[in-house]
Amino acid sequence: MPKPSKPNDHGHASCVSKAKTRFESHLKSKGKSLGRNDEPILSLLLSNHRAFGAYELVEKLSKMGKRVQAVQVYRSLEKLMELGVVHKLRTKNAFVACFEDEACNSQQFFICDVCDDVSEIQSQTLDNTIQDAARKRDFSVKLPSIEILGVCSECAST
Repeated sequence: MPKPSKPNDHGHASCVSKAKTRFESHLKSKGKSLGRNDEPILSLLLSNHRAFGAYELVEKLSKMGKRVQAVQVYRSLEKLMELGVVHKLRTKNAFVACFEDEACNSQQFFICDVCDDVSEIQSQTLDNTIQDAARKRDFSVKLPSIEILGVCSECAST
């Protein structure tokens, strides 16, 4: 069972504020609006830096008094991913909010196996290595996603 992340350890309010500002900018630039389930789902994802499964989101929303089905959560997650504010972690079949300041093009993550904490990294070196290797193999990269599983420093020290 994952332990809860401690969002205040690093000034999490600043992360949330930046992410919401970027999200609102994306909405405005694309002429989109939030559906009734999108905002609470995004708020849950922004609550900390850990990965959430869709059914975990359904459970949390129901505890908040919102009756939703998994299909509704998946629709909202798809929309939020299209807007670039949520990432899908394929190794965990889970979702995480994007806390990057600018347009987020990164698909590189450190994922803690113990607490499900996720750190998004942006390494131009990794991007270049992938593109170089793809060119050499005449391979067209669709989604250069890297998910590195391990143990975060907080979990390692306990």
